[in-house]
Amino acid sequence: MEATQPTAREASLLMGATLAISMIGIFIGIFFLFINIEISIRIAAAVLVGVVGVISFVRHSICYESDQIRMGWRQEHKEFQLEVGYANLAIGIWGLVAAIFNWGLVCGVALAIYATYLFCTLLLHLSESHAWEELHKAVHRSRAIKSVVSTGFFVIVLAIFAFIAFAHAGVLPFIHL
Repeated sequence: MEATQPTAREASLLMGATLAISMIGIFIGIFFLFINIEISIRIAAAVLVGVVGVISFVRHSICYESDQIRMGWRQEHKEFQLEVGYANLAIGIWGLVAAIFNWGLVCGVALAIYATYLFCTLLLHLSESHAWEELHKAVHRSRAIKSVVSTGFFVIVLAIFAFIAFAHAGVLPFIHL
């Protein structure tokens, strides 16, 4: 029997789920900011770090061939993508644990760590968008712009929720929510 060639379908569906869940998490997190800051922080950590981290693990590590096709990358060694997936899983698990046990400061730390991790990813996307020789093609340029904008937006949201969690926990000087 002939093996089927991998496609970007699985990774694209997982990326779509990540984006949809992120938007839902952001909306619900902002909504609860006006009702209960602790719940808002827990929701942000659970959804934006926990669920997004676990889905990213699946996309990068389990569906790595599909994800390579989706990103336009081809590598002989899958280890790099496995590492990226494991990092997402590790951060995601602790985001979920902190939210479940209502560890407000740890939720903030998980949000800050994920924001920092994805900020580094944003820098990679920015360097790729300037150096990629195929950016003269509209499809590649559009993908690079979307990647930079969406990652940048997500980093800002994570950092804001981390700041709110730190202020609520009283670890920021002169600020307490």
